[in-house]
Amino acid sequence: MTIRRLINTLLCASLTLFSGHTQAAQRAETFTEALQQAGSDGVIAYCYGPDWNRRSVALLRSFWQTEATEAAAGNAVLVAVPFYESHFSPGAEQAEHIRGNMPAPPFSVCPTVMFFDQSGRHYATLQGSDYLGADAACTEGIKRIEETIKALREQQKLLADAAAATKEEQRAAILGKVADLPIAAPPDLLQRIKEADPKDKSGYARRMEFNARQFMYKLLDTEDGFLHPDFEPDYNRIMKECEAVLRDEALRTRDRQQAYNLYIGQARREHIQSNKLKALIRKVHKLDKETDYGQLSPTLMQLWGNLKDKPSGNERRESRAEKRRRDKERRDKKRKEKHLEIN
Repeated sequence: MTIRRLINTLLCASLTLFSGHTQAAQRAETFTEALQQAGSDGVIAYCYGPDWNRRSVALLRSFWQTEATEAAAGNAVLVAVPFYESHFSPGAEQAEHIRGNMPAPPFSVCPTVMFFDQSGRHYATLQGSDYLGADAACTEGIKRIEETIKALREQQKLLADAAAATKEEQRAAILGKVADLPIAAPPDLLQRIKEADPKDKSGYARRMEFNARQFMYKLLDTEDGFLHPDFEPDYNRIMKECEAVLRDEALRTRDRQQAYNLYIGQARREHIQSNKLKALIRKVHKLDKETDYGQLSPTLMQLWGNLKDKPSGNERRESRAEKRRRDKERRDKKRKEKHLEIN
């Protein structure tokens, strides 16, 4: 081998070694130290409870400290953060130093894996057996860690592409893809989309703003999920607005299905014919069979498919009369309240 070829070989090896394709997760002693060391893959923190959750402590060795977890984490900095139940437990004071300004895991659940980008923004969480897996090696959790880092990298690439886009429509489309990633979007993403598409021709702003739970709360006249004692749902309004949501292809499929299920539930309470109820359930199933709601639909059809048909004429008349009576009571009550406010 000539000297020139040897130099070129060594140079190529060095470039490969220091390129972004290498997977070299680091470990830090504290969250503050981890952020200081963090690169584009950010920080991954493992939360465990030394004085109250034995499984989370056992997973330190069988899951968190393994080479498999390091490989899945890419170039992220890993840090284990203890969360003590008692401030008087040995090690609780040191735990506060390790934690620094890191937020506690949601609902204080341990074990939990939390993801932070290079700036310290919390963008994803894996909690308990549902997301980490029930086995000691947390096989499912390792897979999810790898997928989450992949999503972060895709987010960073899309944001860079959006910044380089010269056309507003193109920028809005790219930012819309950012909103669909399975991790938290940057806090200013909606504003960026609106600036790129002020009239929301693409529907991405509407897609991002729509919240299925808040939509349901609005139609049920509640702010916390608890219905008022005298609340009477407006079936026609629910039907109309839920149908509009289902037809809006700009919205996420799962959100559309969730909203439409409100209509299905109310239709069941109205005792509509079973064949019509099945038709409503089929709409949800047909929209996407793989979501939670899509998978639930066949079972729902079995459970509700043999419902009694529409009530008799007398029963419907009595129901309408009862509804008119309740409506009158509500109107009278509102008039009295308004009268008291004026006086």
